[in-house]
Amino acid sequence: MSENPISNTSTRRLTFFYTISLGLVACLSVTGQVIVQGMLSQQQKNLEVVSLIEERQTLCQEVIKLVALLKLEPETRKNPQELQKLQQLVIDWKDSGEKLTNATQNTPGLSPNQKNELQGKLAQMKPAGVGFREAAAKIVTEGRRSRGARLSQESSVKQLLAEEKILMQGLEDVSNWYTQETIAGVNRLKQVELGLLGIILLVLLLEGILVFRPAVNKIQDTLGKLALEQAQSENLLLNILPHPIAQKLKQSQPSQKTKTDNIMIADGYNDATVMFADIVGFTNLSGRIPPEQLVDLLNQIFSRFDLIAESYQLEKIKTIGDAYMVVGGLPNPRTDHAAAIASMAIEMLDAIAQFNIDTGEEFQIRIGINSGAVVAGVIGIKKFTYDLWGDTVNIASRMESHGNPGRIHVSEATYELLKDKFLFEERGVTSIKGKGEMQTYWLKGAKNSATSVL
Repeated sequence: MSENPISNTSTRRLTFFYTISLGLVACLSVTGQVIVQGMLSQQQKNLEVVSLIEERQTLCQEVIKLVALLKLEPETRKNPQELQKLQQLVIDWKDSGEKLTNATQNTPGLSPNQKNELQGKLAQMKPAGVGFREAAAKIVTEGRRSRGARLSQESSVKQLLAEEKILMQGLEDVSNWYTQETIAGVNRLKQVELGLLGIILLVLLLEGILVFRPAVNKIQDTLGKLALEQAQSENLLLNILPHPIAQKLKQSQPSQKTKTDNIMIADGYNDATVMFADIVGFTNLSGRIPPEQLVDLLNQIFSRFDLIAESYQLEKIKTIGDAYMVVGGLPNPRTDHAAAIASMAIEMLDAIAQFNIDTGEEFQIRIGINSGAVVAGVIGIKKFTYDLWGDTVNIASRMESHGNPGRIHVSEATYELLKDKFLFEERGVTSIKGKGEMQTYWLKGAKNSATSVL
């Protein structure tokens, strides 16, 4: 089958658009992640600076409180641990100042104007920070010299308080400045995220219009064709196998099979009736007419037989050359299997007679029937067919081959099932090939029928 150039072009176009859209979405996602991570890093740095400022404010307040305690409580000054604590606070103050300086110098994302503004605030606050540390250190030194005496370094305390006021105000200004920058950064981050989201949604919308909608239409068309082909395959399978057997076959079929895997579906039936019908003289006819005409005649005859089998809900098993095989009582068991087969056999004789009238031919059929237990199912690894096995099948075949043209030859087993509803003629004991002597009968018709078969 030649490929459709229009379909191939459409597929290539969809693939191209899809690839471009995926690449664009990927680039936007990566770019967005880089921008967002950078802005988050900046906000993290801002929060770190704010945390250092709060730490510095806390240290400043602790120093003031401890100095006030040393001044007001004479007993406290006798404890050298309080002076050591004040000295440690001075050291911590110096360390926090260095950390704050490093943090503010490494703040990312600041414009030159922002950097200049920040450096100006820090420069204004730096002398107060140095003076505060020096005053606190002087208080520690003088306190050790005059332990137990009244603190007379009023000038150092006044300097400490004055520098503390300037420091707290400066730290508050820097903290507010960073807080505002953090809020502004969060707002910018939201705008960036919304912008990226809008662009990605636009790309996805275009992708849906240009790629996915045509692709979905193609998929729907393909699924429709597949569903149609599956329905056709299902109908073909059901035309070959009975519905219950077809279902079992599909369930037992593995997804991937090897040449050595085989399928076996076999069910035993104790009550079934098998019929064979053979067209008399058809083999000789095949040498006198063209094969096409021969097959056409055979198709017409068997098609009529198929309709009769369907009307009695009987299961056609197969045709072998000019032989026709049908069974009653399976795959769905039924109690009237023998009566249904007998009725079909009678109608088959009428059908062949009508066929001869319609075509001017002079065909006759030989029919054999037997009832009993059979095994039915599917075996093998390919070209599955529903078939029957067992002695019941063999005897039914012998009934046909040992019968007479235009008559229905039945076994004693079938006779026992039908003798109350059908008319029979006893044939007597007959020598059956492979079976020996058997009592057989000719089926003539139904007892309640106005006519009977000869």
